[in-house]
Amino acid sequence: MADIPSPLISVVFTSYNHQKYLKQAVDSILNQTFKDFEFIIIDDCSTDGSRSILEAYQNIPNVRITFLEKNTGSYVKASHYGALQATGKYLLFAQCDDFAENTQLSYLSEKALSYQDTVGVVFSKSNMINDKGEFLGDDYTLRNKSFREKCAADVFLDGKQMRSFLSYACVIPNLSAALIKKDLYFEAGGLPEKYAMAADWAFWLSLSEMTNFYYVTQPLNNFRQHNATIRSKTKIDNQLLEIFTLFTEHIKTYNITGKSRNEMLTGFGNIWFTYFLEAPRSVAASAIKFISKISAKNKFMSYFLLKGALKKIGFIINK
Repeated sequence: MADIPSPLISVVFTSYNHQKYLKQAVDSILNQTFKDFEFIIIDDCSTDGSRSILEAYQNIPNVRITFLEKNTGSYVKASHYGALQATGKYLLFAQCDDFAENTQLSYLSEKALSYQDTVGVVFSKSNMINDKGEFLGDDYTLRNKSFREKCAADVFLDGKQMRSFLSYACVIPNLSAALIKKDLYFEAGGLPEKYAMAADWAFWLSLSEMTNFYYVTQPLNNFRQHNATIRSKTKIDNQLLEIFTLFTEHIKTYNITGKSRNEMLTGFGNIWFTYFLEAPRSVAASAIKFISKISAKNKFMSYFLLKGALKKIGFIINK
């Protein structure tokens, strides 16, 4: 009996208590114009009726659904559980509160195959939508000048360039926007479980040391902003602590020195100042306390916080 060929793409879809958005998210994958994919759905012990919605999809041939009997406590763990079941060459991690354009897999896979010898991650611009599905803008317009200039058209990004961009922002705003070589996912150790909010940021940074990226200007992913996202539920000082930790650990792990090290530390200063500008006064106060603790332990860090803040101010004036 001949072996059944593996699909090109494994879509790993994690579901947890987003019944309101779930059908739209699942249907957006099933309605893709590209058909060579398997659809692995992991429901992380939802308690809101999500299971009854997913059960309606169980008999679709390329769909495999696992209902976990105990909540893992982390989308990272649920995503990794799904990745372990994947048989495709590429992974796309879809999330239950986002939804895809029906050409997403077609666009991303076309670029992935065209650059398969040099590129490990293909990602696209994301539209940002609110809880009602209304368009809020796109993530590209929020990026700094250097990213917007480089990525004004579809473009190849080498790993060093990508690390530079990631030093100032998580320029792949969510997992649902990217197609990843499965072998690289496992070689990088997967999504790090130690981070509650910034696991994907740490993961992209690790991959920037291992592979190149390709950016697609077509918005293929719809990234929902609402008050039940992980970021919205994580205190700003904890968010900053995660980002600071992943930056400093990345520097140590990959022995980043010289200009690149300074750029990452300056980038953190830039990120901190962005949070400072956006946060309400009471929340900003907790961020200042956090920064004071860091600076007390590492006086050298104070220089980069100031440098990053000044860089951000220059960006605001000149953008």
